[in-house]
Amino acid sequence: MTSYEKYEYWVYLSDYDIQTAADLIKCKRWAYVAFLCQQSVERLVKGMFVCHTGKDAPKSHNLPYLINTLSQHPKLADTEVGKRLKEEKDNYEDFIIDLMFYYMSDYPFSYKRVMERFIDENKAMNLYEKTLETLSWLKKFQKAPVNA
Repeated sequence: MTSYEKYEYWVYLSDYDIQTAADLIKCKRWAYVAFLCQQSVERLVKGMFVCHTGKDAPKSHNLPYLINTLSQHPKLADTEVGKRLKEEKDNYEDFIIDLMFYYMSDYPFSYKRVMERFIDENKAMNLYEKTLETLSWLKKFQKAPVNA
């Protein structure tokens, strides 16, 4: 599987997650909307990492770490795409940090915080709309396929 095929797989998962979030909005399952928004951004960033670096993304759910690692990667940092990503990521950083809160862990140490993740309609809709904006921004950095 080529790096671009791996990227396409990650994009497929990201798109699937955000569409599922849209479906859950109809069902008023707000906590899961937030979780899928986080997953959608994470998966797109991991796909970008594979596509731009030729390496698998770090095994992390830490969105700021993933974006910073991508933007500073030697294969990307000094390119036009890398420079634009570094310049523009500050506009999305606060939201990306907030979005991390909605990653749902199954680990026993996180059970006390699970109720904090249950959010109302307004918060879910805000997260969803900002996620769509963030995904659109990230997709601007898509690399064209090489020898596809």
